[in-house]
Amino acid sequence: MEHQMKGKFVQIAALCLSAALLLAAGGEKASAAPVPSAVSERIMRVGLHYGTGAMEGVNLLNEKGSGYRFGYYDASNRFVELGSTSQTAISAVETVNVWYGTYDKYTSYHTAITSAVAVGEYHLELPGTYQTFAEAQGMASLYQGGFAAYIGGMFYVRIGNYTTRDGAVAAQSALAAQGVYTELRGTSGFGVSVVTTGTSNILFQYDDLGSGTGLGIEPISVNGEKCATLSKDCLYNGGFRFERINGGKMTVVNIVELEDYVKGVVANEMSDSWPIEALKAQAVAARSYALSLGSKHGSHHFDVCFDVDCQAYYGREKAGANSDGAVDQTAGQVALYNGQTAQTFYYSSNGGASQSVSVVWGSNQALYPYLAEVADPYEASLNLNNSWTRTVTSTEIISKVLREYAVSGPIVSAEVSSYTNAGNPWMFTFTDSAGKKFSVRSGRVYQGLGLPSCRFGFAGSGGNSQPTPPAAPSGSVSINGSTPVSGTAGLYAMDGNGNLTALGGDVYVITDSGTSLLGQGGGSDQGQGSSQWASSDAVVNGSITFAGRGWGHNIGMSQFGAKAMAEQGHTYQQILQFYYTGITVGYM
Repeated sequence: MEHQMKGKFVQIAALCLSAALLLAAGGEKASAAPVPSAVSERIMRVGLHYGTGAMEGVNLLNEKGSGYRFGYYDASNRFVELGSTSQTAISAVETVNVWYGTYDKYTSYHTAITSAVAVGEYHLELPGTYQTFAEAQGMASLYQGGFAAYIGGMFYVRIGNYTTRDGAVAAQSALAAQGVYTELRGTSGFGVSVVTTGTSNILFQYDDLGSGTGLGIEPISVNGEKCATLSKDCLYNGGFRFERINGGKMTVVNIVELEDYVKGVVANEMSDSWPIEALKAQAVAARSYALSLGSKHGSHHFDVCFDVDCQAYYGREKAGANSDGAVDQTAGQVALYNGQTAQTFYYSSNGGASQSVSVVWGSNQALYPYLAEVADPYEASLNLNNSWTRTVTSTEIISKVLREYAVSGPIVSAEVSSYTNAGNPWMFTFTDSAGKKFSVRSGRVYQGLGLPSCRFGFAGSGGNSQPTPPAAPSGSVSINGSTPVSGTAGLYAMDGNGNLTALGGDVYVITDSGTSLLGQGGGSDQGQGSSQWASSDAVVNGSITFAGRGWGHNIGMSQFGAKAMAEQGHTYQQILQFYYTGITVGYM
């Protein structure tokens, strides 16, 4: 799921698509389920370029529409139009000295001299303000190089763009000789200019003076068709906001309706050729996850990012009838746990069992009871080639896994010291040359070493041929004075107010003979899975080789498992309820 756009500049083309052409599986027009307004009206702010990837210039091309609207998005993400242009090839650029030229295979604007075409940061401003864009534009049209500018909430008329102050002063003097008096203006550090692509012709200039609104641009459609904007190879519905946060380069945000956003995610997370029920499960999971994140990237003034740090969202270029239909047919539906939207993590393949969030990330299992370990018999029917090995050095283990421990000398051996009931590794124990042992969660090993999945053991050069099966808990306790119970699966603690909490971490009971371990957190009682890998290994030539199956963190829904379940006739609700323990599928 790793992907990142690293180019400084992009060339964007806006295309208008008829919604009537988006067909559901079977060749019929998709029929959307009724959507509660709380969800249907949700707008997503998706960061496309930000931080170190912020832009200096972005080209926009509306090949089938009729131009663009300029304005801004208010606090409710509604577009407020200030003006428009019939130009179909425009660019948004920082209001600094920029030059039009080629970067990689794309052309856009650069702060270094790359061509003779330059948009300068110095302008001449006529006295007074104007009430509307049309009024300012009418006055600007009387002057060569004149344009309307919206600065700090007021319309102005500015003339020309000069790369040097001396050039601007010379032009100012020439206008004064004609009886036209102007003020020399530079940039505040927050300005964004709209130009005709490939020229220095400014169409509109916007400067929020640091208030954080940014310039909004939306393509104008024809005949009510829904428009999409092509960025490199990615089509995006909705509009765009260009903001220079703290006076930096332009942060580019896609402002898009939730359902259109989900269509972009589903199209990039699953193949359009997969069974419709799997695609529906992916749609509900993607929608739920997006809503559960809230404003994860609020510091950058958007909600979610475009890559796998949030969810893979590269627009709708890969969208098809099935993926769009799956979103339409589940519109507004989310995974719910106790009436709240569940944080529905998903991944590619689990290799035989998902893993609990407590084991992988050390999270409080009681906060995410639906992200529990689940033994998965479905993936096996696909005969996936998802086995992997990874060789790491003793030094890597010390620096990336045991960095907080006082390790004496190199690691000489390692073992899976305990397994979950589904055969996932639970705890690893590493031994250094001094005989000191260090036990850590398997999730820490997985994360620290960047392993492909969280279901693994060792290649087996120095270890046993089979792992140790899950050990029975050492302690037991009688519930209500009768049935002895061992382990924590299915057990809850009740506080004085009657609130129940699932037992998560290591749980001990006090008996007549002392303290006894009842059960260890992170495991589940779903099956007695086994592993094909060795449970221990010695360091060979300073390294250890791990072996495993699956791709991803193993938390929540396996996408290939969803495919297999759908092929076996399961509905999307059944798929979701299998991978997310105790959830329901419904509307907020």
